[in-house]
Amino acid sequence: MGKKKQKLSRIITVRLFIAVFIAFIVSSTVTYGLLAYFALESAGRILYTAGSDIRVELMSKAQAPLINNTYDLLDKYINEGEEAAYNSLAGVNYTYYTHADGTIFISGNEEFIGKNVRDIEGVSVLMDVVLNEIAAGNVLFEGGMLCEISNNPLKTLDGKMDVYYVATTCVDYPDIFCVAAYTPEWYHQNLIIEGNLMASNRRIGLTGGTVIIGNDHTIISSFGNSHTYEPFPNTELLDGYINGTDERAGSYILQIEHGLDAYAPEGIDVRCLADSGTFWGEEYYYFLSDVDGCVYYICLYPMSEAFSQPNSTITFIVLIEIIVFTVLFIVLHSLIKRKMVKKLDTVNASLAAITSGDLEEKVDVRDSREFNTLSDDINATVDKLKDYIAEAAARIDEDLAVAKAIQSSALPNVFPPFPERKEFELFASMNAAKEVGGDFYDFYMLGDHTLGFLIADVSGKSIPGAMFMMTSKTIIKSLAESGLPPAEVFSIANEKLCDGNEAEMFVTAWLGYLDLKTGLVRVANAGHNPPVLIRGGKAEYVVLKPGLMLAGMDGIRYKEQTLQLEKGDMLYLYTDGVTEAMDKDEEQYGEDRLIKLLSFGSNYPAPSAANGIVEPVCDMVTADVTKFTNGAEQSDDITMLCVRFLGGE
Repeated sequence: MGKKKQKLSRIITVRLFIAVFIAFIVSSTVTYGLLAYFALESAGRILYTAGSDIRVELMSKAQAPLINNTYDLLDKYINEGEEAAYNSLAGVNYTYYTHADGTIFISGNEEFIGKNVRDIEGVSVLMDVVLNEIAAGNVLFEGGMLCEISNNPLKTLDGKMDVYYVATTCVDYPDIFCVAAYTPEWYHQNLIIEGNLMASNRRIGLTGGTVIIGNDHTIISSFGNSHTYEPFPNTELLDGYINGTDERAGSYILQIEHGLDAYAPEGIDVRCLADSGTFWGEEYYYFLSDVDGCVYYICLYPMSEAFSQPNSTITFIVLIEIIVFTVLFIVLHSLIKRKMVKKLDTVNASLAAITSGDLEEKVDVRDSREFNTLSDDINATVDKLKDYIAEAAARIDEDLAVAKAIQSSALPNVFPPFPERKEFELFASMNAAKEVGGDFYDFYMLGDHTLGFLIADVSGKSIPGAMFMMTSKTIIKSLAESGLPPAEVFSIANEKLCDGNEAEMFVTAWLGYLDLKTGLVRVANAGHNPPVLIRGGKAEYVVLKPGLMLAGMDGIRYKEQTLQLEKGDMLYLYTDGVTEAMDKDEEQYGEDRLIKLLSFGSNYPAPSAANGIVEPVCDMVTADVTKFTNGAEQSDDITMLCVRFLGGE
């Protein structure tokens, strides 16, 4: 089971490279992630700023005629008197001259004179805002006039219409207001007119811009005039926003420096939709909003432009990091190799001489305190070892003899094991490479109609392997006989074997539960070799998905698999001591040779008197392996178990 170990220098090189490479990948990924995050955040700020500017500019330019007209009306009263003011309102229903308390004293409709315009809640708020601005000294306009316009249409005094109101007064005559009403159609027409002029020269970034769309989905203005008067291509996006069916649409608070921030102290709650999409064949981040449902505008910022700086920056950073991490790897590798690996090689060379039997060899590496201590400890150990060898040699043979006797008694060796059962044949054997081995097998009846059988291979050899083997065998048998299914047996056994496994030994194992009525085998495999199925004289490997070996890692859950045997089928289980047995030229016996041997066709081995065909099958493999190795030293335990299903009652 042993694999050829890599040199420490190679292990350090590979792992150091992996560590440096992972650090490089993590550093580059985190850097690019941060760059991308800030690029996306910047794109969002750019779009939201552009969207807010467009909205404010559209509103302010569309409202300007309304405000200027209201200023003219108030100026007419102040400079030309009441008669001129009366004449200016002839035929006008909902525009009034009022006192600060809201009482109407001039109206184009006589029925409104004496009524209070503050009965319209929104108008009262507008008037109070203007008065508060005057009281605060915030009048900056020529002539000392100040006004507020309603953000949304308000009801007229008679409730017949929805209109936009502009409340205007003058710092010199704060008790006189002109409260003028304007139809939404007039305001909307102004929005469309201003929208036609707004987007052509407005850029977002280097190549992005704004598209202004009418409520008929026609583009009324676009950056560079490239798509003006065309239908807006993303009709589903616009329809989803207009109809309120696009769940991505939300709101943001638009703060405006003058006027509306006092009317709405928290700012204006503006509906918008911000995301990314394709427009005219190019990917953009976009910000879609509207002004009063009359004009829609979408700000477009190219994704390629948003990420151009992160992409160019990360390219530069990656090149720098490649250089830095390459230099770091070379420096660290050189230091580790010079300060540790070469010294360890010297120590290992001395240890190799000692382990080969030269107990006169001395370790003399003293470039550091650690190596000085290591050299002294090794030399002291060798000196002690000389004293103990003679004493230990006298006890070894006795100890190994006792261990072998204990191990032999622990493995069932009476065959047939259940002579009263006629549904199956079973035989097993174990030939240890040392006096005691780490392989083992086991079998037991689990109820009246189930045969449990197991083969396993412990990573260690000699007495430690035998001790771990005894522990493993006892735990697995106890769990199996408690009625647990094979996968659960391995899951629990793995936890028990991991606990206190300071030697870091492990076990590969294959456990099957054979239903003696049906021939169904429930299987759990903990990293063991696949068994051989012999059916009708033809052999093939039964490849089931293996789990991790037992005692390899905590928390492993094993899966149960099934195998259906037919009457007369044999399962041959073995450890890798069979297939990895080597001749003097170090050629392995191999899996192909085993399959060829067991594919005996109609030439079944002659059955033994007690154990049927299964014992001769095991003997046949043992004899062939012995012939193949031709006197070469056995390097691993050779263990096998063969079970034949003869059918239920």
